[in-house]
Amino acid sequence: MSFLCFTKFFLKGLKRNFKIIRYGDAPEIYNTTAVVERYAFAAPNLTGFSLSIKELGKHLLSKNLKVYDMPESPFIYCGGSVNNEREFYFFSQLMLDELSINNYRREENLSFVPTKKVKKTKFDYILSLYLFVLCFFYLFRIKLGPVSLKYLITYSKVFLNLYTSTRRQNISASVLVVANDHTDFPVVASMVMQYWRKPVVYVQHAEVSGSFPPLDFDVSILRNKKTLDVYSDIGKVSGSTYIVPRCQELQSLSELFSVHVEARQIVIYLSSVFSQCAVQACIDELKKNGGVASVGVKPHPRADRDFLTTLENVNIYDSIPSFKHVALVPNSSVVIELLESGVPVFQYFGLDDIKRDYYGFVNEEIAPEVSLNNLSEPFWKLEFYDEDWLSRFSEYSPSVNESWRKDLAGLISKMKSYM
Repeated sequence: MSFLCFTKFFLKGLKRNFKIIRYGDAPEIYNTTAVVERYAFAAPNLTGFSLSIKELGKHLLSKNLKVYDMPESPFIYCGGSVNNEREFYFFSQLMLDELSINNYRREENLSFVPTKKVKKTKFDYILSLYLFVLCFFYLFRIKLGPVSLKYLITYSKVFLNLYTSTRRQNISASVLVVANDHTDFPVVASMVMQYWRKPVVYVQHAEVSGSFPPLDFDVSILRNKKTLDVYSDIGKVSGSTYIVPRCQELQSLSELFSVHVEARQIVIYLSSVFSQCAVQACIDELKKNGGVASVGVKPHPRADRDFLTTLENVNIYDSIPSFKHVALVPNSSVVIELLESGVPVFQYFGLDDIKRDYYGFVNEEIAPEVSLNNLSEPFWKLEFYDEDWLSRFSEYSPSVNESWRKDLAGLISKMKSYM
C-alpha cells in the first residue's frame, strides 16, 4: 500500500465533496432539520471542535467495518438515486451492441450490493487512526457546522469501508461508472478505483453550475456543449470528454412554437426542497386562472410526498406526463428534458429557496420566467419559442443536429480499449 497515493486520493475526494457545500458555508438547502438537530453541537468554538472530534472518533475508531461484496463484472456502478440509475441504463444501452456487457443491473451497483460487518484487523486500526488524524486537521480548514461535520464523517467512513473492501477482495471490474461528481459514495468509489488504477467513467445526470468540482474523470459523457463550457470555466478539464444526447431525436416542437388560446393543463415540477406554502400559493393562483383546465404536480424523486397527498383536486405524477401540458419549473435541470420533449417550460423560482436562476436558463434565454402574479393570467400566450430560440437551445441539446454521432463513435472506441 502507498500511503502517499492513499492520502492523495482521500484528500482529492474530500475536496470534491466539500466544494458543493462551499467548505462549510453551506447553502440553506443543505441545512435540513435532521442534520441540524443531529449535529447541533458542531460550531466554530472550543466546545464545538471538542465535541466534533469526539464524534469523529466514535465513527472512525470503532471496532467494526462495513465490507461491501464487490461485484464480479467488467463494469460496476455507484449511485443509488433514480436519476443515477437512469444514466446507468443509458450508458449500458449505448454499449450493449458494441461490448460484451450486460444491461445495467443493481447487482453491479455498489449502492445495492450486500454488505457485512466485520472486526477490524491491526492494519485496519492503523488506517482508521490515520484517517482520523487527516480529518482532525481538515476540521481547521473548513467552516465547522452541522452540515460540514456530517459530510466529513460520512465521507471518511465510506472511504475507509470501501477501500478496505477492495483491499480484502480481488477487483475483477475493468471500469467504474458513476453519474454524480460531488456526492460522498460516488466520489469515494471514484477515488478508490483511481487508487487501484482503474478507469472511471462519469455520465452526467443533470445540468451543472459553477459550484461543481472540476471535471477530471478518465471518460466524461456529457449532455451538451454548455456543460463542457461550464466545466471549462471551473478549471482544467482532464480526461476524454464526449457529448452524447440523452434524447437522440427532438420531438415535434409544434407545441413550443404555437401560441395556444385554449384551456391548458399545467404541471408543476418540484425540486427536492420545495416550500409547502409556496406550492399551495402557486396552485391557488393557477386555480383562479380561467384558462387552466387542470393542475398537476411532478415531485422530485427525493421530495417529501406527505404534504402532496393533502392537496385537493391536484394530480400527482411519478414521471413526466405523456399528454400535452405546460410546465412550471423552479431550479431544475428537467427544463432541458422537457423542452426536448416539446413541452413549453416557464420558470417560477418562488417554489423553493434555491438561488434564483441557478442553472442560468432564464439568463441564457432558454426558458422564460414568470412570477406569482402571472399565474392567474394566460401566461403561456407568449411568443418566446421560435427559430432564434432553437439556435440558442442547440448549446443545450446536441439533438438539434447529427454532429454528436462522431463523439459516440469515439466513446465506443475508447471503451473498447478498456476491455
